[in-house]
Amino acid sequence: MSDIGGRSFYDAASTVHQDVAFWRPSNPSAQAALTYERDRMAARIHDLARNDSWASVAVTRKVDSVIGSGWKLRATPNARALGLESKAAAELAAQIETQWRLYKEDFECCDAGQRDTIGLLQALAFRHYIGDGESLSVSYWIERGGDWSTARQIIDPDRLSNPNLYVDTVSRRAGVDLGAHGEPLAYHIRSAHPGDSAVIGAFPWIWEKFDRKFPNGRWQVVHAFDRRRAGQVRGEPPLAPIVKKMRMLGRYDEAELQAAVLNAVLAAFIKSGNDHDQIAEAMNGSDEMTALQAQRIDFYEKRPVRLPGAQINFLYPEDDFAFTQPAHPNTNFDAFYRVGLRNLAAVAGVTYEQLTGDFSQTTYSGFKGALAQVWQGFISTKDGFAARHERPHYENWLEEAIVRGRVQLPKGAPEFRAARLAYCDCSWIGPGRGAIEPVKEATAVGERLRHVSTFADECAANGDDYLDVLDQKAREREEAIARGLDPNRIFDGAATSMKSTDDGDNDPPPGGKPIGRKEDK
Repeated sequence: MSDIGGRSFYDAASTVHQDVAFWRPSNPSAQAALTYERDRMAARIHDLARNDSWASVAVTRKVDSVIGSGWKLRATPNARALGLESKAAAELAAQIETQWRLYKEDFECCDAGQRDTIGLLQALAFRHYIGDGESLSVSYWIERGGDWSTARQIIDPDRLSNPNLYVDTVSRRAGVDLGAHGEPLAYHIRSAHPGDSAVIGAFPWIWEKFDRKFPNGRWQVVHAFDRRRAGQVRGEPPLAPIVKKMRMLGRYDEAELQAAVLNAVLAAFIKSGNDHDQIAEAMNGSDEMTALQAQRIDFYEKRPVRLPGAQINFLYPEDDFAFTQPAHPNTNFDAFYRVGLRNLAAVAGVTYEQLTGDFSQTTYSGFKGALAQVWQGFISTKDGFAARHERPHYENWLEEAIVRGRVQLPKGAPEFRAARLAYCDCSWIGPGRGAIEPVKEATAVGERLRHVSTFADECAANGDDYLDVLDQKAREREEAIARGLDPNRIFDGAATSMKSTDDGDNDPPPGGKPIGRKEDK
């Protein structure tokens, strides 16, 4: 509706303003927009990741920042919900973490394909998560004679689709069977990737139905993605908004490079008023070359020029010699290209400096502020991916660990399935944030520990498990004592020496605590 003057109440809805009058996009539902265009978008993003260096780096940087070499488990079973004393809950957590460490490195058990450890499987799933906008995996129970039977397999999301490519229905959309409230019930997965249609023995035109869960309640299919709108059934590739610009930026980069190479090769040329066909034939090595050169030789033999102490060169009549004037790369190329890379970094959720390794365009405070901002994104992405992808697989494994007796439940504790969520309460420790100025940031850690933080949280921010750190510190002190060394001098004294500038007058006495300078007290 418009007001009396014909102007829309909202400029965004104007039908007369020259900037938006002909901008009339359709308004499909979230899933309708994805169903028929998701495969094309994914194919283009995969192509960029294969052939465009910056797109490939953006994906790798995000994987390194969120997954790293794999997450560490920090089991925190809910003592109150389980009716346990804190000491019993801590002992249970220690058992769980010990067994998980053994399992996550046993690629012959944890990976259905017997190739990757849990950390590598997490990285592979996350690559699909940010490339395809979703990760898809299937959990299996495989008896191979090893220590564990719970295994997972990462599935390419391209294999998830409606059987025989039938159109969507209310109860089945994009390969997912839905319940009355839109909840996923089952998934239809091709036996092979559609790109393997020429592979002998592959059957991409056969679909297999997988229920979301087994009848006993264990997870079978884990489908993780971020829903950006209500009603969304499949994931939207997060790099979709930058695909067109990256394609154009790549072409611009190649054009500039080709032009620069061409200028380097064609450093000079001859302009001639002679017959062009004759010149072309001469340059191609035909007999015309002999005739043309004979005319020039005869010309200069009859008209020699001799000046003492100087040399004068003449060209054949109507010939001219000129150097090229390279105009590439364009003087604005660097600034323009940086803007494009900043756009890519923003969409990928990393900083420009992380993407390019170029720190010449920022200051210390600027980079620190940018890193703090993207770090929030890393944590949010990690927690979301952990809840949607890793938690279901962890639940399956923990049930097996308890059933096999590798994790002993405390006396009086409920059965696993009676308190599944309480037993599976946990957090995941990802890569450390890193330090720009280690001394300043170590001081900040000390201040946080004194007031608002915990040792566990600070260790997690550094990519470490606080129990591992405490155990290692204890071992180091024991090793120092066993060798007749004073652990206080080695460890506490090292911290004091960072503040002290004297020549040793303030060294701690043997077996005593470090003594600081008067001004430090």
